[in-house]
Amino acid sequence: MAPFNKRQIGYIKAIADVGGHTTYASQVLNADDNLAKLDSTATHDGKGKYAFISIGNAPKVYTSGSTNTMHSINDSRPWFHQIPVYNVPVNTDETGVTIHQRVTPECYLESVHARMRLIQQLDVTDNTKSHQEYRMLVFRHKERQCSDERYAENFSNPLYDMFLSTSNYKYGVAGYRNKSDIGASNDYVGAANTKNDIQSLMTNMVNKEDYVFMKDVRFYLGKEYGGKHIYEDTFHWDHADPIATEATDLTYNESNNKNYSWYVAIFCTTNAPGVVADFPYVRFDTTTHVTSG
Repeated sequence: MAPFNKRQIGYIKAIADVGGHTTYASQVLNADDNLAKLDSTATHDGKGKYAFISIGNAPKVYTSGSTNTMHSINDSRPWFHQIPVYNVPVNTDETGVTIHQRVTPECYLESVHARMRLIQQLDVTDNTKSHQEYRMLVFRHKERQCSDERYAENFSNPLYDMFLSTSNYKYGVAGYRNKSDIGASNDYVGAANTKNDIQSLMTNMVNKEDYVFMKDVRFYLGKEYGGKHIYEDTFHWDHADPIATEATDLTYNESNNKNYSWYVAIFCTTNAPGVVADFPYVRFDTTTHVTSG
């Protein structure tokens, strides 16, 4: 059956008298006025840096090796951040409910809005450190992923298969997929090679066979580009989905099989021989709009 459109959902809400309480749950990643740099890690060649952000709790994915072992994608990875935008707890006491809570398990996840601010501190006296190149990707898997494996349909790990190499196999920052099809085992191989050096990560095609890409943008900051050192962007997910769950995390539901797990990946390089990139300050402010009651 085709999903309801916005007009149909509005009619259902009116008939069911749903939506008396409006929730605007906010989350902030890296709320530091001292402009502390976001935790990142270096590429294996030591010339570039990168960090990942999960929009929502970090999903369970396969690890490398021949067995289907799963873990949270951010396990032991301080450079893999998460923003729990779908954490909206239930408080049935309508007299004490806050704007960050919902009043019933049955609700509508209206939307998630995120604002990103990236600030790069550059050394304008040193030409090798006065400018940097960036690539940012916003994407999700085509099938449902979740931090609770009971609600997941897919456990692919983008750290091993988010890109397509020039040899047409799938790879990522941590290694590559040994086969074109996962089949009975994940076949992820941890590896550092010329396929995941910073120049490849900045230029190679993305894996659109398995993932949906919302953004793939490149930008430059620094002296060579008018002195600009700030980049801002916005992201909006217009869901309008009926949800029924008592769990704090709205994605722990059987109301639909939609994949709410989105990733943001940011790469940077100086493109100067022997000069390691300096990862910037990155801040995310998010708002999750939910109606219930």
